[in-house]
Amino acid sequence: MAVIGFLITLSILVLVHEWGHYIVARWCGVRVLAFSIGFGKVLFKRTDKRGCEWRISAVPFGGYVSMLDEGVKDDNPAARGMSEAEFKKYSFSEKPVGKRIAVVAAGPLMNFFLAVLIYAAIALAGTYQPSNKLAQPAAGTQAESLGVEGGSRVIAVDGEKTLTFNDMRMELIANLGEERVPVTLQAPSGRTMDVFVDLSGVKNDGTEDPALTAGFYPWQGPVTLVEVKAGSAAEAAGLKKGDVITAIDGKPVETMQSLVQAVRTKAGVPVQFDYMRDGAAGTLTVTPGRGVDKNGQPMGLLGVMFTAAPDLVYTREGPVGAVIKGFADTWKISALTLESLGGLFTGAVSTDSLGGPVLIGEMAGQAMSFGVISYLLFLALISVNLGILNLLPVPVLDGGHLMFYLYEIVARRKPGERMKKYGSYVGLAFILGLTFFALGNDINRLIQ
Repeated sequence: MAVIGFLITLSILVLVHEWGHYIVARWCGVRVLAFSIGFGKVLFKRTDKRGCEWRISAVPFGGYVSMLDEGVKDDNPAARGMSEAEFKKYSFSEKPVGKRIAVVAAGPLMNFFLAVLIYAAIALAGTYQPSNKLAQPAAGTQAESLGVEGGSRVIAVDGEKTLTFNDMRMELIANLGEERVPVTLQAPSGRTMDVFVDLSGVKNDGTEDPALTAGFYPWQGPVTLVEVKAGSAAEAAGLKKGDVITAIDGKPVETMQSLVQAVRTKAGVPVQFDYMRDGAAGTLTVTPGRGVDKNGQPMGLLGVMFTAAPDLVYTREGPVGAVIKGFADTWKISALTLESLGGLFTGAVSTDSLGGPVLIGEMAGQAMSFGVISYLLFLALISVNLGILNLLPVPVLDGGHLMFYLYEIVARRKPGERMKKYGSYVGLAFILGLTFFALGNDINRLIQ
């Protein structure tokens, strides 16, 4: 699933990105010689009536659009037969700098447009999402110390209204690093209260969820067993599929997290379970088996799978509202990505958060397994990241080309071949270094 997800994701993003270059190049009068998905040996090709060769190549890690230019004048059969006047008319390098900027910028902008389109389409179609209703905070969390009650709703964060749990999460992410983030709550009784959440200690590298870190968990219905494994401690004690766990050692079980926490430290220790079965209450004693977590620490094992129905809210926008939300969500994701990118250079964000093809493949596969909406949201996120990456002022990237064009506007002359040559060396070294670093992180994740 990871491999399939990676190839599908990359193919879509490359197609959209290169289509941006292609269509704007045509609008600007540039002759496009080839459009390829992938690199290397051409597996399939077809030439259209405009003379553009459409290709599918063997190495599926990217793609390109080849335009008539000085670099292909003598190498491309279609270009060799041109007169000098025809070459100047259709060549990319002979176009005014404004048109060259438009062609180069169109690729990243199409990635942003894809994200806008996805967010707008989802908003227009409507989705069920976990609401802003909160579960009872776990002991020792900020939420507990602030007096948050189970069943409370987060109606605003820093003055921004929130309808869903994800709305709240996004607003908290936008305030990472702040010591006093105002959160407005509506208690089950209906009264409202303002609390201030400290997010100064939350990592800004995507490894920590500020909502969960602060103790804000989405409201959950009764914790119900959906599977009891044969030969497990739970089966031996008499627990059955469909049992609703109400308390452990006398403490109410209000979230799935509380069940996990209660059992985690009880390896080999008898634990009293209160439960409901077919409307009747019962109590039994379970002795969790012994296991170890990913850090090698002992943990209790029940041998069950469980679930808890969330409190869902249906959200849907009209056509205008959907478009506005599409742009707003893309802007938020872009701002967060830029903030994280800046944190990599300042040290505020760990370089361990970088991921390469393996991580992208794993995330794509997981997103696909959760359904179409989940995958589309993932695709929008990666598309924004790709757009921003390509706009970095690094030679060999689109942003590097744009940097040279801005130099041309300011200096009123094109950069010299020496400048472009050594700039390309620097840019290539940067991209290769980033790639190998990300791959190294991927390998470390696989080993751990």
